[in-house]
Formats: sequence, C-alpha cells, structure tokens
Amino acid sequence: EKVMEVKNGIIIDGVLHEMVSIRENYSCDNCSLQGTCDKTDFFLCTVIAGRHNSDERFINRGKVTDIKTDKEE
Repeated sequence: EKVMEVKNGIIIDGVLHEMVSIRENYSCDNCSLQGTCDKTDFFLCTVIAGRHNSDERFINRGKVTDIKTDKEE
C-alpha cells in the first residue's frame, strides 16, 4: 500500500494534482492543470497557494483510491 502526504493539492475527477516546487522558471505549459486554468478567469495555483509566477506548479499524481485525514488540534 502506497501512502503519500499531500500539503497543497486538488482532486479533479478523482485524480490528484499536487503543487510542488520545481527549480526552473514557472511555465504553465508544464502544469498538469493548464487545460483547466485555460477555461477559467483565474489560476488555480493562485487560489490554492495565494501566488502565481513562482517556482511551483501542479503535477499529476494519479487516481485517488483512499483518502485519510488527520484532525488538526
């Protein structure tokens, strides 16, 4: 069983897209959610992380089969 901890991500149609830091200039062409952003008037990275044009972009982590959460106290 593969376990992954995700800090910033979004699930669309059962597929997890995680925001990760990449050490090169930001390019929406390399973001797994570019097609989704092209259909909106905003950038999903701005909605989730509060910034755009950083070194972060979404990558496709695959289909989600089970979600477990920890309670914050």
